[in-house]
Amino acid sequence: MFARRAALAAIAALTTVHIAYTVVALSNYSFRIGLVTHDGAGFVAELLDHLVPLRELLPAMVGLLLLTLLVTFAAVGTWAVRRPARTAGERSPAAGWTALAAVLLNPLALGWYRFALSNGADYMRTVQPATVLLMVAACAATVVALGNLARTVRR
Repeated sequence: MFARRAALAAIAALTTVHIAYTVVALSNYSFRIGLVTHDGAGFVAELLDHLVPLRELLPAMVGLLLLTLLVTFAAVGTWAVRRPARTAGERSPAAGWTALAAVLLNPLALGWYRFALSNGADYMRTVQPATVLLMVAACAATVVALGNLARTVRR
């Protein structure tokens, strides 16, 4: 019972941290474009940078995301070891496709994000819609996969 509660709490924390990381990463992206082009970065990016500089916040969010991922992995692993054995008729959930999409989209989004940052503000502005779409798709796939995992843990 405790392992299931810990797994659900860890899944909820990872979902929240991943969404916050996506907001901070996209704000940093927009802010870097605004610094070079002098167009401004938008309200959310300016507000976040005013509260905590985005250059310091983004590495902190990456660390928090990795820590939360490790805790979630440990909590779900503990739940998986302690849960009752499956019956012969019980099948694995079909939610594996969303987990696969999340596993594939997140490194792709990170690679695209890093590549765009390394090519300068003009290139960043050109590929901004694709970058935002890829980052949001990766976040959405992760949130759906974590929701399906939470549903599996609650059963």
